[in-house]
Amino acid sequence: MKIIYTLLNYPYLTVNSTKLFINIEDLNKKLEKTMGYITIPVKTWYLQKDKQIQTHLKFSLKGEIKEWAPKNNVEYLDVYNAIGKDWGWTGRVLMAEEELSDWLNSPESKFYLLEVEGKTAGFIEFDFKDVTRPEIVYFGLMPDYIGKQLGLPFLTHATHQIEKLEEVENVWLHTCEYDHPSAIKVYQKAGFEVYKEEVDKEPYDEDFLKEFKEKFRN
Repeated sequence: MKIIYTLLNYPYLTVNSTKLFINIEDLNKKLEKTMGYITIPVKTWYLQKDKQIQTHLKFSLKGEIKEWAPKNNVEYLDVYNAIGKDWGWTGRVLMAEEELSDWLNSPESKFYLLEVEGKTAGFIEFDFKDVTRPEIVYFGLMPDYIGKQLGLPFLTHATHQIEKLEEVENVWLHTCEYDHPSAIKVYQKAGFEVYKEEVDKEPYDEDFLKEFKEKFRN
């Protein structure tokens, strides 16, 4: 996978000092198909929250939120996959090893875990490329902790920690039609409001799409 995605960063391959130009889009589709991924149009909602809205006060935190610095890619992906495998998370799985490592150690990233009785119950990741508008790029609970009224307190209290930073004006996120059917309602209860809707193209595992449709659309 590392070799594949290194190739995709360049419009040509060099063979015996000769540059062979390739069609990146066509190669990308072929590689995704080989790995069981397909790129499909996905309805996506973008939401943002004004920092003046103090929704965390409505929800008592259960457990403890701890800032997390993953030791390496493996430690990060263990948590990422345990939470995201049921929701088609692919972004970090498809990153080259070096790219992911750079991101985990970047000053633009922040990670928090929700711990309940000493065990990891949830995970949230913030992207600070724009320090005035950090993005929640991933948020979720471990399967065993879903349905225990942990999500809203974790989301609102973790978001409030970010909002306390002076430079932050608001926090935003996006969700889509392949997220949990209740996800957008949870975000709205947390004070997030939809400001844009559009159709994006995203890579998904074909087995995930089949299972999702059987579970939620039959």
